[in-house]
Amino acid sequence: MNNSALNDMAHFAGAAVAALVLGLLLSWALDRLLLRRLIDDRIAGIALSCAIAFVLLMAGTTLFLTLTLADYIVPGIVVPPMGIALSYLAGLAVAGTLRMWAYGKAYEEGDEQLVFDPDHSDHSVYDAQVVAFDERYAGRNYLVRHWAGNLSLPMSYWVNGALLSTLILAGTRTLAERIQSGSGSLQGLAIVILAYLGISAILWVWSSVGIWRSAYWHRRRGGTPAWAVAARAMLVITAVATLLRSGDIALQAAEFGQLATGRDSMGAIADMTVSKNGRELILAGSIASGAAKRFETVLQAHPGVTVIVLTSPGGRILEAERIAAIVRARRLDTRVDKACMSACTNILLAGRERTAEESARIGFHAPNFPGFNAAEMQASVAAMRNAYLAAGVDPAFVARALTTPAETMWFPSFYELESAGVLTGSEIVIRRAGATAPVPALDAAQMQRELQAAAAQTNASAPTRLDEATTLTRATASGLTLTHYYMIEGAENLDVADGRRVMTKMLSAQACRQPQVAKALRDGVRFVHSYSTTNGRHLFDAEVTSCPKA
Repeated sequence: MNNSALNDMAHFAGAAVAALVLGLLLSWALDRLLLRRLIDDRIAGIALSCAIAFVLLMAGTTLFLTLTLADYIVPGIVVPPMGIALSYLAGLAVAGTLRMWAYGKAYEEGDEQLVFDPDHSDHSVYDAQVVAFDERYAGRNYLVRHWAGNLSLPMSYWVNGALLSTLILAGTRTLAERIQSGSGSLQGLAIVILAYLGISAILWVWSSVGIWRSAYWHRRRGGTPAWAVAARAMLVITAVATLLRSGDIALQAAEFGQLATGRDSMGAIADMTVSKNGRELILAGSIASGAAKRFETVLQAHPGVTVIVLTSPGGRILEAERIAAIVRARRLDTRVDKACMSACTNILLAGRERTAEESARIGFHAPNFPGFNAAEMQASVAAMRNAYLAAGVDPAFVARALTTPAETMWFPSFYELESAGVLTGSEIVIRRAGATAPVPALDAAQMQRELQAAAAQTNASAPTRLDEATTLTRATASGLTLTHYYMIEGAENLDVADGRRVMTKMLSAQACRQPQVAKALRDGVRFVHSYSTTNGRHLFDAEVTSCPKA
């Protein structure tokens, strides 16, 4: 076992011990000083105190890591790794078990009350308790009655718990979608989401306490014990799931908190200047909150702009999408000057003609946002995939781009950018002493090296799922022939002749719309697309060898 593994184990063990000690102390203190006044059920009090201890541990560790590591890693919030969080949970589980054992010993000695009264087949023994309880809360408002558990279990669980949470979530999503699809600001969106997180937290505590207490009285009113146990079990499951996601939620809250206060971790909005001839708008810097509004303002002041020149490391996807929509609506051209990465590519792909400087770097990766879970990430990737495909980019290229982890960057070659339709201009822009010239033609040896590089890039990410039925499995380059191999699911009864005809026509049209690929075809390059079934049976080859003469 290496030193790194030993250090990790030591850190995890230390975290578990710290959680155990804090859990015991905090659970005892909270139970004695506060929770007994709020919750009659001692087991619930112990569980809640351990949950509070977990939140405090995660918050304290996050604060410590942020203050000590943020400057050395990346500006922003630094949350504890999953191993530390699980160690905290393990320590708190032991602490909770010990507290319950101690409670049981105290009960045996007569110092504590029962957590649950014993069940009796005759529920009339509880009548006096129920009557006194109902009289105590008669005439009180709805919120107080739920909090006390005075409402029925179905009303507490399904209406105050499930239905109310669903309505708040649906309302927030509707409002957020209107802001995103309209002209609302990213700051306004952040305020809405922060409000949702705050309201949801308050609602969750209020509804959970009321449901737990209602389950207690449900049994004493003659209700089925199984429903009371099921309701409490669901509360425990929800609480555990929330605790496991608390780090992600904290990250999102911190990021939205900065945006809501007018600060963006992406930095200042990109500089936007117009060239002396009034034809080029030069965007240089981060696509931060408010970039789209500034972009629109500059364009309105300079209606003669026809080209957007990009140098940006990326930024907010929503801002980039809004800028891209303006570029499409005005049918502007786009050109990369030095670098265009991440969200900047959305703007590049909105251009009518898309070109780049010879030394430019164009980078792609999967989208990301602090605290995104798997479902949120999948939705974000799907939205970006649709945007790329709508711009005419090759599906295999899109799949490769969006499977690149967010913490890394994929920089395709110019050949790949041209072949996939990312760059569509008739020439790559080259600046020499202020002049513009087309890229020199490649000789056969250079072309072969480009094809081999393209095949290697494809194989590095293969197999790549292109759609529900088609998977790109590999690529080969031999001489001036580049071959892509695909596997099609459910194609055993496919009409081979018709499939070859349709795919050849579609692939030829796609290739010939791209000037650089069309030029490669004129220089003797062959593109072969070979299709097979899932069991390896070859179906057909669709070859693209030339473009029809204009």
